[in-house]
Amino acid sequence: MSDLEKSLQNALEEIEAEGLARTLQPGGGVDFTSNDYLGFSTTERFRERLRAGLDEKILSAPASRLLRGTHPAHLALEKKLAEFKGAEAALIFPTGYQANLGLLTSLLGPQDRVLSDELNHASIIDGLRLSGARKHIFPHLDIDALERELAHPHPGGRTFIVTESYFSMDGDIAPLERYAALAEEYSASLLVDDAHATGLFGSERGSGLAEEYGIEGRCAAIVSTFGKALGGFGAFVAGSDTLVKWLVNRSRPFIFTTATPPLLLAMMAAGLELCANPEPRARVHTLARRLRDALAAGGLDCSGSTGPIVPVIVGGNEDALEAANRLQQAGLDVRAVRPPTVAPGSSRLRISVHANHSEGDIDRLASALLELLARKETI
Repeated sequence: MSDLEKSLQNALEEIEAEGLARTLQPGGGVDFTSNDYLGFSTTERFRERLRAGLDEKILSAPASRLLRGTHPAHLALEKKLAEFKGAEAALIFPTGYQANLGLLTSLLGPQDRVLSDELNHASIIDGLRLSGARKHIFPHLDIDALERELAHPHPGGRTFIVTESYFSMDGDIAPLERYAALAEEYSASLLVDDAHATGLFGSERGSGLAEEYGIEGRCAAIVSTFGKALGGFGAFVAGSDTLVKWLVNRSRPFIFTTATPPLLLAMMAAGLELCANPEPRARVHTLARRLRDALAAGGLDCSGSTGPIVPVIVGGNEDALEAANRLQQAGLDVRAVRPPTVAPGSSRLRISVHANHSEGDIDRLASALLELLARKETI
């Protein structure tokens, strides 16, 4: 074994001892883990669009968007995405991670100040680190702390506020209206990661919490993905024409990567079409309330969250793994989430409710969770 492999093996053993080792585990049983909130990925509509896509002359995109990788389907879908988000323009990225990285590293620089929620996604954290901007991390959803920092003068650079709208591990919602007002009061730019909210919120189009709160035109940029409620793969940034032109010219994660294949664009378009139907959106919220009500009746309070993300805080790493393992053995695919994804001491079962779950699925999960609680073996 080489010195490199020895050092890696020692580090892996430390991770294992802390109960933080990760393995790749295929899904099985009832899916309470994935982000397919509206159940689109299993619909016949997706299959129809993919089959139709196979008849297209060009299936792949063996080039970057700037070097022959742009297909008419990209431009058509980007136009629809801009309308969906209430923006002037939109730009497709291969993944949500790349979208946040591409936006933040091209928009921010060392002269700028950025205020970021402490529970923002890793892609936001990495994008801010790479941007070189002066970071101030404010306590989760703490408007007063945010305003205090905004009130400090910042000569010589711009100020940005960066937040998720619907937080993926806690299922809580940012006060976007207040953030937008503060951004305007202090001449800051508001950047919103609407990834987990897209498809779940929005009274007319279902485009997310920026729509729900009516602040689309007050955001400098909104990031969304197809890989969650829309059931597909990929991501996009929506904003002004000027912003999108800037990203095309200066976003390295966009410029130096292969374009999204037209075949996948067909799947993305299918998710967007299905999102126009409000019924799955209403159903998933109804089912999520059913689960919370059942858990609350049994003494398990999840009232700090809303929507289909239902976190059950366990605490210890091994306890969370054991609880998840017991649920999986019962045919309920729930996974443990541990540090560094969440803070130490807050390991949890991160439950994801889907519109295609039955009431029986929800009741079965609630009973299993409450049984674990009653036995006091894990939770």
